[in-house]
Amino acid sequence: MLGSLQNLILMVLSVAVFVGSVWGLIDALRYPDSSYQAAGKQSRMLWGILLGAATVVSFLSLGGGGVLGLLGIAAIVIVLLYFVDVKPKLQQYGGRGPRRPRQQSGGW
Repeated sequence: MLGSLQNLILMVLSVAVFVGSVWGLIDALRYPDSSYQAAGKQSRMLWGILLGAATVVSFLSLGGGGVLGLLGIAAIVIVLLYFVDVKPKLQQYGGRGPRRPRQQSGGW
């Protein structure tokens, strides 16, 4: 009973880290490099590489090993660091990619 509960918790944690790493990777690549520089954070390329590696590690851990190995813990730390520290700063210093002019609704 306890063993199956532990396996369920590890599986839920593994899926959560995988979803978070994919979401973080996509989100990180949507910000221009100038936003990273303005926020005083590492480059967009470095965060893309880190979150990409976290995505691969978390995907491989879905097979049953769980994310509690050394690489899994590193993946958790990278994902949490992005969402807690980097993403809020990026939101302060710029939007995501080039902006299109808004069309006004109504009227000619």
